Amino acid sequence: MDIVLITPTPPDINAFGVRTISSVLKKEGFSTRIIFLPGGIEHLRFDGSYVYRYPQKTLEQITELCKGASLIGLSFFSQYFDRAVQITEHLKKTTPAPVIWGGTHPTCRPEQSLKYSDMVCIGEGERSVVELAGRLSRGEDPAATRGCWFRTETGVRKNEPGAIVEDLDELPFVDYAMEDHYVCDWRSGDVTPLDKETMKAHFLRMPYFHKKHLYTYRTMTSRGCPHRCTYCASSAMEKLRRRSVDNVMEELEWITKKFDYVELISFFDDTFFAAPVSYFEEFRDKYKKRIGLPFHAQCSPTTISERKMSLLVDSGLYYTEMGIQTGSDRVKEMYKRVVPNGKMIEAAGLINRYSGRMLVPDYHVILDNPWETKEDVRETLDLLLALPGKFNLEIASLIFFPGTELNERARKEGILKDEVTEVCRRPFTHPKGTYLNYLIYLSGFPVIPRGLLRFLSEDFFVNLFHRQTPKRFYDFLFSITDKARISIKGVIALFTGDFARIANYFKLAR
Repeated sequence: MDIVLITPTPPDINAFGVRTISSVLKKEGFSTRIIFLPGGIEHLRFDGSYVYRYPQKTLEQITELCKGASLIGLSFFSQYFDRAVQITEHLKKTTPAPVIWGGTHPTCRPEQSLKYSDMVCIGEGERSVVELAGRLSRGEDPAATRGCWFRTETGVRKNEPGAIVEDLDELPFVDYAMEDHYVCDWRSGDVTPLDKETMKAHFLRMPYFHKKHLYTYRTMTSRGCPHRCTYCASSAMEKLRRRSVDNVMEELEWITKKFDYVELISFFDDTFFAAPVSYFEEFRDKYKKRIGLPFHAQCSPTTISERKMSLLVDSGLYYTEMGIQTGSDRVKEMYKRVVPNGKMIEAAGLINRYSGRMLVPDYHVILDNPWETKEDVRETLDLLLALPGKFNLEIASLIFFPGTELNERARKEGILKDEVTEVCRRPFTHPKGTYLNYLIYLSGFPVIPRGLLRFLSEDFFVNLFHRQTPKRFYDFLFSITDKARISIKGVIALFTGDFARIANYFKLAR
């Protein structure tokens, strides 16, 4: 039985979910083919949102690779909804195979998904997809598969949830075999077979010391998140589970041997630091001995500690990110991220102690909350200006993702009217053009004096500029400042001979 798995992805093609499902299916004796579709292709902008369309040539190449398939699966996030619809509608016209959707968006919006697909996998898919494939191969009724919903002649059949994988060590490693793996290559625009060198062109490259960018392998050591934030779809996930240290080491040994150009590891867990100290004590000893590469990981103010930082930096941690989100106590309650500002300052201080051994950290902030007041935004700016040390800022515009508490609230209050346009097609990295948003954006530039930003955040300037200045003026400032920042990075890359970084920029810009 031949199963084709298709996944629209970010510019890198890690695709943990699809690769794991492929490995599980292969372990059970099924044949799989994976098609990776990285990046946004043909961005068409209208009314502040984006629609993603694949060229007809790409659709035809996908169809060719789906010939003879017994089942076609698409896995995607909400912001890839348009692409999933376009692919599915084309496949429905050109192939007889049933189509199943899975991933975060179909899990949170199964009935919407069944308007396009034949079936939907809810939640973790490994066991459900294996059961479905087994039923199809034996000629049994697929609609009885646990963890899946089906579109039938009599309506929607909603089956009981599938069992989660309690012991993550039971899962085979993600599928990097590359045999029968294909990618829409950003260099040619064609869907081509993956080999070692093509894979290298699509590997993530992360910043390192001396302005270098290194080839990075991303992995996850856990599933779930210790937090239950109202803005995050991960809050709908099951309980937090963690792989053993030995299991993680075995995967990294295998990957670094297979892809000898890997220079850096990124642990992409929602909060890597949530593991207990005992886990990191074992991790340090084994990682230094068996892997020895620098690595990146994410933390949160409530999971970081002095002992953990010491162990991880000694292991090779060189760069971390931390969620700040807001400095307003009122908004923290709304987000269910009730962390005192003093605790955030303390956490930033722990990171800053290792400034000589680590890159400048990235802190994450959420803007454009419709329930926020001007005072709430100013409290966020005040917190950022009080954080010790240098930092870069990753700013997100609040998106009401399906499956989140804030999505439900926004729908009930009439703030969210059209989920496809206002969520799936809305870029979350483009904050609204306001005076305070622009000051927060500037606070992430280490070269800009904080005293100047404190001066510009005085009541006189906020009252003068926050409402009165046209939004388009700040949109223009954001655009000009961002272009200047990118140009400076480009000049640095040119003079340091980092031409791969320049090529990577044009890949991301597609």
